Amino acid sequence: MTNLKWEFDTPISPQFDDYYFSSDDGLAESEYVYIQGNNLQECFHSLTSPSFTIAETGFGTGLNFLTTWQLWKNSATADKTLHFISVEKYPISKQDLTRALSAWPQLKDEADQLLEKYPQLTPGFHKLTFDSGQVELTLMLGDVIDCYNQLTVKADSWFLDGFAPAKNPDMWTPELFQLMARLSKPDTTFATFTCARVVRDGLKQAGFNIQKRTGFGLKREMLYGSFTCTPDKATEQTVTSKKDHKVDLAWFRLPEKHSGPKTALIIGAGIAGCSTARSLAERGWQVTLIDRRPEIASEGSGNRQGALYAKLPVEPIPASRFHLSGFLFSSQYLKQHLSDATDIWSPCGLLQIACSDKEKQKHKKLADSDNYPATVVRYVDQQEASEIAGTAVSNCGLFFPDAGWVTPPLFCKWLVDHPNISIKTDTEITQLSHIQDNSQCQWQAESADKQQFTAAIAVVASAAESTLFEQLKHLPTQKIRGQVSLTESSSAIDETEANIQLECDLKTVLCGEGYISPPKQGQYCFGATFDLKDEASDIRESGHQHNLTKVSEMAPEIGDKLSGYHSNTGLTGRVGFRCASPDKLPIIGPVPVYDQFCTDYAALRHDAKIKINTTPTHHNGLFANLAHGSKGLISGPISGEIIAAMLEGEPLPLEKELIEKLNPARFIIKNLIRRTI
Repeated sequence: MTNLKWEFDTPISPQFDDYYFSSDDGLAESEYVYIQGNNLQECFHSLTSPSFTIAETGFGTGLNFLTTWQLWKNSATADKTLHFISVEKYPISKQDLTRALSAWPQLKDEADQLLEKYPQLTPGFHKLTFDSGQVELTLMLGDVIDCYNQLTVKADSWFLDGFAPAKNPDMWTPELFQLMARLSKPDTTFATFTCARVVRDGLKQAGFNIQKRTGFGLKREMLYGSFTCTPDKATEQTVTSKKDHKVDLAWFRLPEKHSGPKTALIIGAGIAGCSTARSLAERGWQVTLIDRRPEIASEGSGNRQGALYAKLPVEPIPASRFHLSGFLFSSQYLKQHLSDATDIWSPCGLLQIACSDKEKQKHKKLADSDNYPATVVRYVDQQEASEIAGTAVSNCGLFFPDAGWVTPPLFCKWLVDHPNISIKTDTEITQLSHIQDNSQCQWQAESADKQQFTAAIAVVASAAESTLFEQLKHLPTQKIRGQVSLTESSSAIDETEANIQLECDLKTVLCGEGYISPPKQGQYCFGATFDLKDEASDIRESGHQHNLTKVSEMAPEIGDKLSGYHSNTGLTGRVGFRCASPDKLPIIGPVPVYDQFCTDYAALRHDAKIKINTTPTHHNGLFANLAHGSKGLISGPISGEIIAAMLEGEPLPLEKELIEKLNPARFIIKNLIRRTI
């Protein structure tokens, strides 16, 4: 995070000793250089496509975004979507952002909304939605080359912004201009405040037609123009990421955006299925959501309370980066849509209690690493942890202030409460087939009682049962039994019963090798067991004892009270089955045609580094969304956005590198390289 310097009310970058915008009139500069330079008022007014995408090379104070957003509201029709993509290597604090934007009262409405949703400043992608989905901001925090290398979307216009080339030469490089070309299409426009030679030459060499016009204020000239190369020529240009990321692994290429009827079948109504239904419905899709149980969210997503947080390593790895992104997305989503729904969730915070001296040292290293903002997670000693919890805890820990608990069944019911979603419960789908109907290809789902449902695309989100379908049977999944323990609600307890003293002031969720949430309506929920190769659904005393032990290890006083309660009154419980993959990441994306993948990429058996350019073959219009394990609250909501963005051709809410880690085809590729298939 960057702490700005100030010259009166004009912010100055301490890294580059340069102004964020003109001290004369930053708003007028933004309108002149970027709005007029890209002819956006006319573009927005005459837009015929469903969306318009702008890519920017320096978010700064967000002034260009707010100016563009305001113009969009005044120029585009309500059925269109603005996708604004921006990158910032040195993000500024919310406090500095508030001060900087206070100079523009005419942008107050947009600025207030941006400040309300301004993300935690963690590296990676942050997707923010405004005006009921009509404006979407993808804010990428990191190096400009590394971040734009993680995108595949084509821009309609570029805002080539950032500090002056003389002061920030590391950004204005041939790699940037070539990357702009790869992410442009014929007639993509650009505008920039500078006319420096390195910029002129770089843009020309990358295939842009450049023109000059009078610059803003004291600047003599600025540049604007358009991309003239064909998409194929642009794609052939090689851009090397500073992280040496493989730009294009053929087998992970995604299908083209969906162009047929916007109808969808979703099989499985847990968090993943319901989140996908909601994301599609909000984009105008007609969704049929099917579940085999009489009520939605009755299986793995059926617990009374679940912990909303991400367990983080000292040094981020792709899996933890995904989980952190999912946690931040879910937290922001709940705040945005369900701020007053106290029966659905509580942002009461979460303490991850150290279970050993080794873990205690890891917690300290994590806090000292500077890899995570203190607003996301911070180290607390045993005394402070006990004060936060409202009860004595056994060790130090990590505190997640934006974490808490969620009631998954109620969250799912809220997600599917949308006029574009129809629900069919008590219906077990036994067969899924691709059919030709009236010259259009559709997916047909047939139930055990011979009901048939059809739609243009299908999403299978039925956890481990997903692999019963022929198209998904190659996906490796496992069922993991989990038993949670519950006390009766306070209203169900006879207050005359002796020795029932459960009242305590637990104020936050506790997690260690188990978890316990603050009581909801007087009822405690805690657990959970982790039982491999066990598909029995009975509630066991051994499970209760396991859960009580784990609570006692974190918070002895609460553990003693719960044990006493169990001895006198008894605990109830619930068994659910998690669905996990071998690498503990969910399976999200288009479903590959197994035999064709094995043929097309067979050479990987002999050379794992061989270059193969064969386009992958997928089951057209079939997607998987499963194997979320015990992390569905943080991976489920963002998974719906991932699939919806793939179908709509939108900027994806995660880096390309992370999307590849979730791709259903990854197991085929790994097994080919290992020569196990």
